[in-house]
Amino acid sequence: MKKSAALILILAVVAVAAAVTLTACATVSVTFDLNGGTVDGSGESVVMNVSGQLDLSEILPEKEDCAISGWTDEEGNFYGAYSVITPQDGMRLTAVYEGVLEYTRVDDGYAVSATEGYAGVNVVIPEEYNGMPVTEVAENAFSGCTSMKTLRIPDSVKRVGKGALSGCTSLESIVLPFAGASADTPVGVNNMGMAHMFGFSGGSSWAKDYSLKQVTVTDAATVIPNGAFEGMTSLQYVNLGENITEIGARAFSNCSNLVSVTLPEKCVSIGAYAFANCSKAAITVKGAITSLGSYSFSNSGITAITLGEGITSIPDNCFYGSSLRSITLPSSVTSVGSAAFRNCTRLTGVTVNSVVTLHSSAFSECSALTNDSLHFSSGGSFAFAEGVSGDTATLGSAFYRTGVTMYN
Repeated sequence: MKKSAALILILAVVAVAAAVTLTACATVSVTFDLNGGTVDGSGESVVMNVSGQLDLSEILPEKEDCAISGWTDEEGNFYGAYSVITPQDGMRLTAVYEGVLEYTRVDDGYAVSATEGYAGVNVVIPEEYNGMPVTEVAENAFSGCTSMKTLRIPDSVKRVGKGALSGCTSLESIVLPFAGASADTPVGVNNMGMAHMFGFSGGSSWAKDYSLKQVTVTDAATVIPNGAFEGMTSLQYVNLGENITEIGARAFSNCSNLVSVTLPEKCVSIGAYAFANCSKAAITVKGAITSLGSYSFSNSGITAITLGEGITSIPDNCFYGSSLRSITLPSSVTSVGSAAFRNCTRLTGVTVNSVVTLHSSAFSECSALTNDSLHFSSGGSFAFAEGVSGDTATLGSAFYRTGVTMYN
């Protein structure tokens, strides 16, 4: 009885397996709605009888100024144009198209833009088209392209039209040869930086609806212009090319979620407010800075910086409220401006190599400073600007609310 039951069970399993095999190999009918496209010149729907799996790349309809992106079924499921699927009998698939990149002849090459309906995700603009360089991203080129997550603009591009990225609210990462309107804009000229690319007129609040997190500026760039990334609160990581020599005023001002940025060795000049209010940012400075602007690193996360010979003064509020731990003033420095290091509560070391005149509140509220924090070379000492008291009990003192009681 046991052998008979086992035999029956085996036969049942074989029968089920055979039924499954027959079902899997059954021929099913699939209808392709070309949705305005054509196959072999015909716009009629295509009906295919399929056994087993279906390679959707067998049907690649053409449509003017568009490319096939994939197909949707009647339940709204999307299948990429090169997907392999197991279809159901009676399945109806409707073509989904995206626009394509198009190129317009300009004086020095081609300008690139996207046609209506463009739905690129990881977009790479080529350096050349039709044997000539792509030198321009046209005005409103990718306007409204909410699908785009990454974009690479080649070094061949010299100009970007206003609003080229307007409405690209899903863009998270971009590689570009400059920030703003053109590659040859001097650092001191306000070309509105990324605000220009996204179709705004600058300021600190335009980027609130955008999600750009990472920016790479290639070695083609030599400067970061005024206001380049100002107010981009989503920005977290910045990679700067090795040929950057100067950071313009307000370049990263109010990038409140910036996590890290490295200033390359050739970068020696930092404009006013360049990194103001970048309190979370780990700012690495590889070179020796010879020019600083007021508020350059105020309320920033910078912990260390090397100042080069040739810099003559630390401007007003330059490091106000920053995370700076120590500072060496080279022999060329003769003046520290008002509140230059005020409220640097982590500052524990100051090295002085010349006679330096301190202005009001220069080191006030640096609560970790003590007499032992000050280090003077043989020619180093402090002097006080007119009206600035050396008495720590005086509100206007350069060392108000610190542990410093002597200065030389």
